Amino acid sequence: MKKLAAFILIIIMGTGFAYAQQAIKGSVYEIDAAGKKVPLPFANVYWEGTTSGTVSDEKGSFSLPDNAASARLIASFVGFTNDTITINSHSRQEIILRKGSDLAAVNITEKLEGSFISKIKPIKTEVITVAGLQKLACCNLSESFENNATVDVGFADAVTGARQIQMLGLAGVYSQLMVENIPFTRGLGSAFGLTYIPGTWMESIQISKGTSSVINGYESTTGQINAEMRKPWNTDKFFLNAYLNNEGRYELNAHASARLNERFSTLVLAHTSQQVLKNDMNHDGFLDTPLSSQINLSNRWSYEKAGVTESKFGINFLQDRRTGGQLIDHNTSDAITNGNYVMEVTTRRLQAYDKTGFMFKNRPNTSIGLIFSGLYHEQESMFGRTNYDARQLGFYGNAILQTGSPVHGVSTGFSLMYDDYDEVYADSSFSRVESVPGAFAQYTFTPNEKMNFIAGMRVDHHNLHGIMYTPRVHFKVNLFENTVLRSSAGKGYRSPSILAENTGMLVSSRQLVFREDFKLEEAWNYGVNITQEFNLTDERKATLTVDFYRTDFINQVVVDLDEAYNKVIFYNLDGESYSNSFQVDLSVNLFERFDFTAAYRLNDTKVTTAGALRERPLVSRHKGLFTMSYATRFDKWKFDFTSQYNGSTRLPEGIVLPEPHAGQTYSPDYITIHSQITRKFKKWDAYIGAENLTNFKQEHPVLGYDAPFADRFDAGMVWGPIFGRMFYGGIRYSIPHE
Repeated sequence: MKKLAAFILIIIMGTGFAYAQQAIKGSVYEIDAAGKKVPLPFANVYWEGTTSGTVSDEKGSFSLPDNAASARLIASFVGFTNDTITINSHSRQEIILRKGSDLAAVNITEKLEGSFISKIKPIKTEVITVAGLQKLACCNLSESFENNATVDVGFADAVTGARQIQMLGLAGVYSQLMVENIPFTRGLGSAFGLTYIPGTWMESIQISKGTSSVINGYESTTGQINAEMRKPWNTDKFFLNAYLNNEGRYELNAHASARLNERFSTLVLAHTSQQVLKNDMNHDGFLDTPLSSQINLSNRWSYEKAGVTESKFGINFLQDRRTGGQLIDHNTSDAITNGNYVMEVTTRRLQAYDKTGFMFKNRPNTSIGLIFSGLYHEQESMFGRTNYDARQLGFYGNAILQTGSPVHGVSTGFSLMYDDYDEVYADSSFSRVESVPGAFAQYTFTPNEKMNFIAGMRVDHHNLHGIMYTPRVHFKVNLFENTVLRSSAGKGYRSPSILAENTGMLVSSRQLVFREDFKLEEAWNYGVNITQEFNLTDERKATLTVDFYRTDFINQVVVDLDEAYNKVIFYNLDGESYSNSFQVDLSVNLFERFDFTAAYRLNDTKVTTAGALRERPLVSRHKGLFTMSYATRFDKWKFDFTSQYNGSTRLPEGIVLPEPHAGQTYSPDYITIHSQITRKFKKWDAYIGAENLTNFKQEHPVLGYDAPFADRFDAGMVWGPIFGRMFYGGIRYSIPHE
């Protein structure tokens, strides 16, 4: 009760903290009879292809958050011709509207790309839009990257259903996962957190490679994934999504928004998902997918006083239950009584947040942003005969002052990260408190629309590990009209949560060996990227992107699976650990409403384990991706196709594979194919699809399944799909605001 009371107190005391995104500011004018510019009040200003926008004030001035989903801003006013400008910098924008002739009503639409690379951001940022998220069923964040070559998603093990990502050849814990620039899956949330964000809740996903801005903290090493959620002021009045697949999984998502007045708006999001059928496609006696039940609720609020302040606040609640293991012929209690291997995990999660920004009318380039987030996360779990119970009480606060001119910008501020962990595994207790106050400063130089340079430094003090210095540099230049070169370099730190981040190792008979006290993980990341756009015709284009990133670890907590087949040994790095990642992407709008993407990625990732430098296990060296999308006129029908080639991965030494794979040291290559057809009606869509059409499955991903309490049992050696071909269908229904 004391911990819960402390959490509630943190929420009450922390509501002053929030955050303001970097804003695009400017003015809208008209030309009067004398040919002079006159401010045009109450004009609509919004991002092309989205419903994110604002209205100019009495003096024609406007301010709205930068939107990665578009680089083009549209201004409109009754009786005037719309004007569209391309935003290449954050300097103050000027839009002039001219009076138009009386015309009959005409609807003009433009196809929103499923994904693209932002042209204006100095950090290379791939954006997956709503259109991209709907190319597959996309039931949650972990299933949103199937048509993306940068992020790999796989199962952490063959029992719990936990998903994990890889980026630049390294585990997802080295990438900072955020929701609207608030850290999300830190600590205990790292195991199942990717399944805590429903796909229909998201407006876009932004994927940045390499180190991110120092404003967002010290943790990003290989990249950052930021999920932008649907906003209260531009979401449908009502939305419903229903999903069902042939394996017995169904989902329901419902959204409802209301605009209470010109300043207040609210949005309620509800999600429930159930896995009700028992599946055992490989006949090993273990469920391929755990039986599960999730309830996820969110209430988001927005307050905006144009040109003065903006505030976004809300609360999220989640309860997730999953049961797996040897339950094919038993219910849970009977299986436990019978001595079968049973996995149970129950998670409850409560989060409150508040983001507020203040603008100054007399200082157009100055603003203050505040952010607050409070978290309570508890987990009760059982793996076979071993219990793992954990609780995390967390707080995150960030205060930012932005000032300067359109050419020289300065951002300074301070932050605080606080986490109170209480973990019990078997008969051992692992409790700790981590408190990290920090300060940062960042300088931005934008001499013109073609060049941008950012240099930042932050200093943090970790109560257990001391002072951390985090320098980061980003550079962008438009070499030619359609050629963009970006580069970055910087350092990242991380304090690992060993048990939560290695749930796959808990579903085994391996003994956990902690050889020493762990130091902070510390690494440098360097990267370069070039993007070339080709104009095939006036309306069609192609984009070629090539990048290379290298990550060098100064220290790393090594998860050693090579030294002994029946142990997982954890220790600080003694030797080299690095990752090189090369990737090339080509996206082409071949003809009207038909697009395809082809990509190839090569990872060279090595780490010192058992005294030798080895290829990192369970990391695919090669990956290929090919996608196609076609839509008929007015998007009445949509056809989407995705194919992935996944290269072999090194298997840990000492594991014993069943016949006919005994003695193999690498997994086989494999190809997966996904496809979906969508039919659009006035207010609703219907979709059907199939995943893993090649029906490729990893044979017996549960090693030693016939003796789950013997020393050869291991369900954590997963490198490929666990279940085969799957079919699904669903509907989306929406009622827009009038």
